Amino acid sequence: MSQMKTKKPELLAPAGDYGCFQAALKAGADAVYIGGQQYGARAYAGNFSRDEVLSALDEAHFYGKKIYLTVNTLMKQEELDRLADFIVPFYEEGLDGVIVQDVGALCVLGRNFPRLPLHASTQMTVTDAAGAQALKRLGIVRVVPARELSLEEAALLKKESGLEVEVFIHGAMCYCYSGQCLFSSMLGGRSGNRGRCAQPCRQPYRIRSEKMGKACYPLSLKDLCTIDLIPELIDAGIDSFKIEGRMKRAEYVAGVTDVYRRRIEAYLEHPERKTEVPLRDRKLLSSLYVRGGLESGYLNRHNGREMVTMDQPGYAGCGDELLQDIRSRLLERSMELPVSLTASLAAGKPFRLTARAGEAAVSLEGEIVQQAQKRPLTEDEVKRQLAKTGGSGFRAEEISVSLEGETFLPVKAMNELRRSALEKLRDGRTDAYRRSGETAKSAAGEPVKMESMKTAAAPSAQPSARKLSASVVTLSQLEACLKAGVSRIYVPLSFQVQMEERLREAREKGPDSEIFLALPVILRAEARARMGRIRSLLDSGLFDGALVASPSGLVWLQEIGWKGKVAFDHRIYIWNRQTWEYWKEEMDTYCAPLELNGRDIRALPAPGPGERGRKEVLVYGRIPMMVTANCVRKTAGECPKDTSRKNGGAESLGEEGFKENGRENSAGGTALIDRFQAEFPVVTDCRFCYNIIYNSVPLSLHGFPEELRESGAAWLRFDFLEESGRETEEVIRLFEQGLSGEKVQPGYAFTTGHFRKGAK
Repeated sequence: MSQMKTKKPELLAPAGDYGCFQAALKAGADAVYIGGQQYGARAYAGNFSRDEVLSALDEAHFYGKKIYLTVNTLMKQEELDRLADFIVPFYEEGLDGVIVQDVGALCVLGRNFPRLPLHASTQMTVTDAAGAQALKRLGIVRVVPARELSLEEAALLKKESGLEVEVFIHGAMCYCYSGQCLFSSMLGGRSGNRGRCAQPCRQPYRIRSEKMGKACYPLSLKDLCTIDLIPELIDAGIDSFKIEGRMKRAEYVAGVTDVYRRRIEAYLEHPERKTEVPLRDRKLLSSLYVRGGLESGYLNRHNGREMVTMDQPGYAGCGDELLQDIRSRLLERSMELPVSLTASLAAGKPFRLTARAGEAAVSLEGEIVQQAQKRPLTEDEVKRQLAKTGGSGFRAEEISVSLEGETFLPVKAMNELRRSALEKLRDGRTDAYRRSGETAKSAAGEPVKMESMKTAAAPSAQPSARKLSASVVTLSQLEACLKAGVSRIYVPLSFQVQMEERLREAREKGPDSEIFLALPVILRAEARARMGRIRSLLDSGLFDGALVASPSGLVWLQEIGWKGKVAFDHRIYIWNRQTWEYWKEEMDTYCAPLELNGRDIRALPAPGPGERGRKEVLVYGRIPMMVTANCVRKTAGECPKDTSRKNGGAESLGEEGFKENGRENSAGGTALIDRFQAEFPVVTDCRFCYNIIYNSVPLSLHGFPEELRESGAAWLRFDFLEESGRETEEVIRLFEQGLSGEKVQPGYAFTTGHFRKGAK
């Protein structure tokens, strides 16, 4: 534990433009994360041009700091094909790391830039060591886990994975698990996975429940502030402390970074003391562009109503006095690196000057020193000239001068040699990071041919027989699917006893349908103790396969020795061929992502019958808009766990199941109602403690029979949620008629999602 306490964490600050970058350095950041003009998950930040990224790299490296570039969006094939060329100049200049969401991007970067550190973005929704292990063979060295993890879980992830862990310590909080939010995308076409979130979570909603009905802001979390938890974070061995805010101003970056820098240093200097955070610092953090107040986030709790703003979550204004204090105290000060200068002057010999900063040193010779004819140089005069380092980035901290005899040297000659020495010293510090001429070399130093990322078009030939698959949550939906001859049925862990009996009955009769068990959407380390029932079900022989929604679920199946089929849900994003190739051998089928248009879906690989990695396309169902650790029911004061505890019951409950009228979901009818009166059903998994918020109307692609025939899909999938058995039958019949060439018109409201245009 004593070693843990002495480990100094990295303080990582955000920068949306060059001014914010310099503010971060001046305030004491060890590293800064920035976005370029492409591939960053903050499309509306100022972002950095190519030349600005190169300049920032040199400036950061001069001061011994690091730059991480955000490449954390999901990428279509044509975008991924350009990624290597985009990264080359930054890699050669010494880029310290990239923060990545797309698995295909990790493949491209790892293949072409083996010496470039890869960081798994929080957008990858890594919730445990298993999820990290699934990505480790891609070469990642650091994980930014889901912000919903507790401090204990984050430390465990680090211990079990052997990877660095980066944790958010301050700034705005998403209500949804990052990477799992389609709310902005589906409502307005602006995808959070593409850096264009419109923040619908900051809008008012009414909670349809027994206890609440008035409009509030149940999806708007208070800003994160962990200033009181810094000692615990340091003791836990967290490698990097990350401040959110690439959309924020330079004053925010400087002020917040400075407070956390001083708090970290104070604890490291005297870890035995329980020092209080200065009142002035608390006031600054609570006054500097805060939305809805400050909370410590999920580090010491799973969720809670106290984390939600409830009232209108606008940014609190910042006083001019506070902003001016930050400007004068931090932004207006110059950054200078200490340098020691040693000068030697002897008549008839060259003027010698050595400049040293840290481990780097430069020695140069200048003009021949003359014998003084009148007034010889004094030591103070030489020191005065050498001390004029303004504009060089250096501050002469120590100057020593050796004079032999009575000497003379023009001031111009002393200044020129000082400038030359400092320029070479500066170049030496930045050159040490550069990889010019080393692009695409292996770890062993052998040249690697830069691979063209262009890939052949995915096969468009259609499978001989397209099949139907369906996800069900009630017995009546299951009966309808079996009756309709649906070839594959996904059932949830929460299915009722009656459904299990019906499945066994069908199994004994030798059903035409494959039955897959759907694993929980979110798996965290704390959930491992509750996986026993899933394993016993899979071992029962009832299921042909398992549906996984995360790499964690895949690794868990491998750990228990599962030999059945594995289907990838659309939540495991496969946007390009490289991602498909990475996962191909692990899966039987994959469901195309819900943010792609029809053309993009068609471009995804479509292997033939009997091959691995076949394509499934969701054609009907309510789209999951959010997966959340915070609980809408708990915010409404209706948490069944809390009720169970009060009544002396068990703390861990299973899902409650859908009522057979098809109109009440497992949240007991809970829904969010927006200002346009659209209702978004909320389903709660109490066993694994997460919410799923669904779209107000189902996706329905009945109007695209030709496009579906040409999509390369081996399976067309239905996701049933609130539908009754009769409605389930009608939907399946409608699609069968449409696919056979009949003109169909549904009797329900629907959306076509992104099938026409795709997400921005």
